[in-house]
Amino acid sequence: MNKFKLTIFAFIVGMCSFIIVFPYISDLINNYRTLKNPEVVTIKSGEYIVGDDIQQGIYDVEVISGKVKFMQRELSAKDRVLGVNLHNGEHVQIKGQGKVKLSPANFESIEMSKSGQYEIHHSGFYEIGLQLPEGEYVLSYKGKTDKEKPFVQILSSNNRNVLHTYDFHNKDIYKIPLKKGNILEINKFLFFESDDIVINLKPLY
Repeated sequence: MNKFKLTIFAFIVGMCSFIIVFPYISDLINNYRTLKNPEVVTIKSGEYIVGDDIQQGIYDVEVISGKVKFMQRELSAKDRVLGVNLHNGEHVQIKGQGKVKLSPANFESIEMSKSGQYEIHHSGFYEIGLQLPEGEYVLSYKGKTDKEKPFVQILSSNNRNVLHTYDFHNKDIYKIPLKKGNILEINKFLFFESDDIVINLKPLY
């Protein structure tokens, strides 16, 4: 086979491979775009399937009226849970009398307070390197409760596997490492939200 025929053969093989692979690449690109920029949707009491009733994606969740139980967490008007990742096929259940708005996650960076620490006011998932600088921190919380205590986890960036868990039933202060790409999961409480609790992260320089 001379060089010309070899070139034509390689071109045909390449085109065939591209035609076969292109739909999968296109799906991956579309899924990524949807994940990063899903549509805003307002929902109420009921059960919803991600991919059918709701686009998959990462959402900021806000109760705009009433009281609801959103995925087992009790929320009232103006309560927010940030950076919630909803996957295709997942069931989202809402109970109660109220409305919930799902908006594309804003990934807003957290500014350092005048006291020299980062204060987190909403439960949710925060990306290190994007919303908080990487580094070592003293993790604590401010506020009182007779019911529960905050629960914090560090998750891996790709599949959100649990890397570290911090339970404030055991200690009041933890020293934690946060690496770029990690996800910091904040639960002021596991089953309800409270404005009385603030999670504090003080950098260790």
